[in-house]
Amino acid sequence: MLKQIAIVTFGLAPVLALASRWDDWRDWPYSDKETIQKSFDLSHSSEARRLLVDNQRGYIHVNGSGGSTIRVTIHKEVRGRTQSALEEGKREARLDISQQGNYVRFYDDGPWRHHDRGDDYYGYRANYDYDVEVPSGTELNIKGFNDKIEVRGTDGPFDIHGFNGGIDMQDISGSGTVQTFNGGMKVAFRRNPEHESTFKTFNGSIDAYFQSDFNADLHFKTFHGGVFSDFDVAPLPATIAAGNDLNAKFVYRSNGGGSARVGRGGPALHFEGFNGSIRLHTKS
Repeated sequence: MLKQIAIVTFGLAPVLALASRWDDWRDWPYSDKETIQKSFDLSHSSEARRLLVDNQRGYIHVNGSGGSTIRVTIHKEVRGRTQSALEEGKREARLDISQQGNYVRFYDDGPWRHHDRGDDYYGYRANYDYDVEVPSGTELNIKGFNDKIEVRGTDGPFDIHGFNGGIDMQDISGSGTVQTFNGGMKVAFRRNPEHESTFKTFNGSIDAYFQSDFNADLHFKTFHGGVFSDFDVAPLPATIAAGNDLNAKFVYRSNGGGSARVGRGGPALHFEGFNGSIRLHTKS
């Protein structure tokens, strides 16, 4: 059962998410669709396996798999308000796909990368939806902007960054950083992280699920939301001066943040939010 770990908060007004555009690009009448499928063999090098997906417009779904091959299906759609806008979008939208040893990279490019004035300015939108399978141990560097990021069944290091979309990671192992701005975050570990990790969002809550043999040093910061934990926590040794004991749940207060130890202690795990709660769950 989740119990609250109290920390100092400040009474600042919630920050609203970004305003919606004048109209939805999905309603524009002119479109051109393409499905791109690629495979990349990562068996010919002793280098670490790495994947970069840097995608401004579209979802990113990543799934762990066996073998030594990265497989990707990209659903590309260019949609325009007019036929001439569509043709301009088809000319200007570019997708850079490259492999350097065991390092595979995807990067969408266009005028919005340098001067993003919004879809209404351009009159077209180029959207790329990614479905990717990665072999065991692949290091993930995922950057999304306007849509949700989902990761399933991976076990390598991760660096996951979103902006206007939530992040959902299930059945994962590894350590790293998960960060977004407008969206909630759910991260469920098949094997608890063994190295320092960070989980951060601005407009949304953080729900993290750990195995019952959880040992870590926890560091929290939030302003409009509480911190809750299924796990018994204790004070970090000689870390913060003031503390209280509430129903055997230790509470440490310092400048809107707090720290605590779970089990024997272990890697430093940082949780930071602003408009949302932080909840640590036991994974069933």
